[in-house]
Amino acid sequence: MKSKLLIVASSLLLTLISAYVYFSGKEYTVRIPESQIVATMEQKLPLTKTYLFIIDVTLQNPRIELIEGSGKINGGMDVELNIKLNDNPKPLGGSLDLSGGVTYVSEGGQFFLIDPVIESLSVQGLADNITPKVSKALEKALNEYFSKNPIYTLKKADLKQAAAYAVLKEVAVEGKELVIYLGI
Repeated sequence: MKSKLLIVASSLLLTLISAYVYFSGKEYTVRIPESQIVATMEQKLPLTKTYLFIIDVTLQNPRIELIEGSGKINGGMDVELNIKLNDNPKPLGGSLDLSGGVTYVSEGGQFFLIDPVIESLSVQGLADNITPKVSKALEKALNEYFSKNPIYTLKKADLKQAAAYAVLKEVAVEGKELVIYLGI
């Protein structure tokens, strides 16, 4: 029994050493195009939540624009609001533009949009006195959505991407792609 345990431990150690030697000194690049980020987001949309007890917010049809050298993601979504006033629902449609940073959570190999900021909001028929409440509800909806839904998850089946779990060096925006640099 003891010899089997020693063989398993030795094999594991040999595998780890081999992986380190293989990746040591090498740099890999993983490129994630805008379209792939949008496809990932579309899997979780549309999303409808109620805020402030009177506003149903539906987020759908995500748009992404990666700005080279910015390290930020710009994008937008279509927004549908159903404001319940005097027991009379009032559906309104529009769109919002947002921007935010990107963070990496190594435990799941996931990238999240952080600190989303509403750059512009256009909702047809929205009364001026309700706009601050709607903005607050949308800000909450965006923070909640992006904190739970990664914009991309590394694929464990891809050797380069699997290596990123331990060896992520840098995340940047180049052209219309999110670029991940890996290495030891």
